[in-house]
Amino acid sequence: MNLPSELLAAASRSADALFADLAHARAVVIATEDGMEVVSVIRNELDAARFSAITSSMSAIGEVVSSETGLGSVRCVMVEADGGYLVMRGCRSGGIGLVVAALVGRDALLGLAIHRVGQAAREFSA
Repeated sequence: MNLPSELLAAASRSADALFADLAHARAVVIATEDGMEVVSVIRNELDAARFSAITSSMSAIGEVVSSETGLGSVRCVMVEADGGYLVMRGCRSGGIGLVVAALVGRDALLGLAIHRVGQAAREFSA
């Protein structure tokens, strides 16, 4: 998929800012809803392409669960694990579905991570 250069530039700025704003950030990825990496900032040996595919799949599952249970629109999908949190939010930019995801350590402020991922997603939807 060929993405507009403006979208790529905005995604790069957004990912860099999100990574810098989150203490204990391990990775930030912005992916298409079908799992293709748009941009990533990764601190460790995580495979960005695989991480992009996983986050888009999990975001889609969140949408299905929300729809099937009548919960309404998904704001955030989150995974809590022993080593930290994965926070994801879907959005649309110019008709292109995207997923913004941040992987943060256990010492990160979860509320801040949720807020900043949501803020980044809203910026794409503006």
